[in-house]
Amino acid sequence: MAASIIDVENLTVSYGNRPALLDINFSIGPQQLIGIIGPNGSGKSTLLKTLLGFIKPDFGKIKIYGEPLARNEGRIAYVPQRSAVDWDFPITVQEVAMMGRYQYIPWWKEASARDYEIVEQAMKTVRVLDLSKHQIGELSGGQQQRVFMARALAQQSSILLLDEPFAGVDAATERAILDVLKSAKESGKTLIVVHHDLTTAAEYFDQLILIKQRLYAFGSPKIVLQEELLHQVYEGKLRIFSDIVISKKG
Repeated sequence: MAASIIDVENLTVSYGNRPALLDINFSIGPQQLIGIIGPNGSGKSTLLKTLLGFIKPDFGKIKIYGEPLARNEGRIAYVPQRSAVDWDFPITVQEVAMMGRYQYIPWWKEASARDYEIVEQAMKTVRVLDLSKHQIGELSGGQQQRVFMARALAQQSSILLLDEPFAGVDAATERAILDVLKSAKESGKTLIVVHHDLTTAAEYFDQLILIKQRLYAFGSPKIVLQEELLHQVYEGKLRIFSDIVISKKG
């Protein structure tokens, strides 16, 4: 078995006196498409932001390729929730995608021809190349989501973290985004995705992380999407219609 590239040990995070994550432990191997699931307020986005280094844990360790998180800047790219972005800011699609190259461009230099080539390929991959000169505020929700995926791909990081990339998009866009994620995985990347729709979780992901402050399960969809376990986490209020899980009415 390949060595893990992400190791989380005894991770605990709180906001003041309110616990957000409690003693979380898991390891993720290379070239995986991982979904983080759980009810609203369960700590999904907190876990993602802690993996990014945006939030400092109270306790515990995060290692990337066996080294502390702080030594791995540039190896992790991030696609935020659409609600976290100021879509009125006057910036074009190409300029957003070029942000993925900033860590490689010294402040005293302009972007190189190679940088533009990488950005163009990233925009082509997510199908927004024809929108490169458009302001981001002019785009649909699905197009906006794909623009930030282009930024992440342009960073050429080996790990991609995405916070609800399928939220608020139509079915065609959701399928297009999934195709990009699977293509990125096939190219060798590891992707961790906050996801809210349990009816598609088994189809989309290799493994699932089920949390509600603490880790309830981590493994294949067959292991995680069990009726009794999901009722425990979602407090019996969940109704699931899928080939894997059919919950009882709460």
